[in-house]
Amino acid sequence: MGRTKTLIFIFLAALILRLSLVFVAYHGDLNNNISWGTLAVERGLSGFYGSPDANDWPYSAPNQPPLTILLLAGFRVVWIGIENISWWFNNNFPLFPSQFIWFWESKGMILLMKLPSTVADLGIAAMIYHYIVQKKKDYTLALILSFVWLFNPITWYNSAIWGQTDSVVNLLGLIGIWALLNKNLIKFAIFFTLSLLFKGSLTIFIPILIFIAYKQRYPFNRWLHATFYMLLATFLISIWFHPQIDLPFWLINLYKERILPGEIGYLTANAFNFWWLVDSGKTLDSTVYFGLQARLWGFVAVLTGIILVMIWLKHKINDKRIFASLLIVSFLSFLFLTRIHERYLYPFFPPATILLGFIPYLWIPYAVVSLTHLLNLYHLFWAPSLKPLELSFMNPALPQILSLVNILTFVYLLRHFRSSKL
Repeated sequence: MGRTKTLIFIFLAALILRLSLVFVAYHGDLNNNISWGTLAVERGLSGFYGSPDANDWPYSAPNQPPLTILLLAGFRVVWIGIENISWWFNNNFPLFPSQFIWFWESKGMILLMKLPSTVADLGIAAMIYHYIVQKKKDYTLALILSFVWLFNPITWYNSAIWGQTDSVVNLLGLIGIWALLNKNLIKFAIFFTLSLLFKGSLTIFIPILIFIAYKQRYPFNRWLHATFYMLLATFLISIWFHPQIDLPFWLINLYKERILPGEIGYLTANAFNFWWLVDSGKTLDSTVYFGLQARLWGFVAVLTGIILVMIWLKHKINDKRIFASLLIVSFLSFLFLTRIHERYLYPFFPPATILLGFIPYLWIPYAVVSLTHLLNLYHLFWAPSLKPLELSFMNPALPQILSLVNILTFVYLLRHFRSSKL
């Protein structure tokens, strides 16, 4: 089988796998997404965010950025259009399968909500493939890493079963990062801004990426152009929700008060990390430890780590070191920031998968983190139901062990990155 046929087969198999899993489980987060998309169409986008009081919303007040809401509203419009067309065909053509209408009314929105992440999974795999081919001229390795990404359970569990949009955020971010590696500052600014306007997950990468851009020594006018396009993208997406002169201040407040803080103010929001070992219960991150609130300790730890990573990166900047830096920062943030959800380890995996093509010893920690992350995703979701695994989690020692394994794996990666010649 030729390379092209093999690649098509892998992608087609990955797509079929995901489509076959779409209706395996229904996470409560889909209630929010479907509700927000529906209300955005019914109420209009202007003033959509409205009151932060959860009582004013069927499930919870919207806490996702404007680009996410635009996508959800767009899919609601698609759902309505297909609904109307299918009824028209049903009323005018006797041979039209009426069962499709009942399927679409009950499951159409679920399918549409999970579709972007499915497509983004394939998009990230395509980028991994082309990057490895471009840098190593190794088509076999490129196929292997694309396969690893597409069939790693953490990807299809997140997109097809849970219906989360982490792959969309990371695809936009990865396009921006790739543009930066190719010294295209404007394209980087546009796509990384789109990533942040979709969800703030990759905010942790900003110091590293700005540092890299600074070291690439762009002329001042290039910075001005990049800033202009970044602001233009922000304006074109946000203006729908607040068409007023104080749009910048409104957007800053939206992120500060509704998006970045999250809904759960505990030490950990079901993430198997350092704070799980401290207290896995409903302990607020305002709790003081050794004179500082837990949340501040988390910021100090991550900020210190980012500074050390930049010092390490300063001595030599190349693609491998850049991806290693992003891998470390994403893992560091997951382990030590408070209010972290289990899904927030996702940004670790795109750079880690790429680095598998350059660093042989990374395969074992990659497999370990994939397993702990998958178990973390399963914890509290319990879908599909696997009673032996659910019963295993009844023992509090298991999450603690998984948290400790994550920390030890992080230490292992730090030691090897520091000593290896990247």
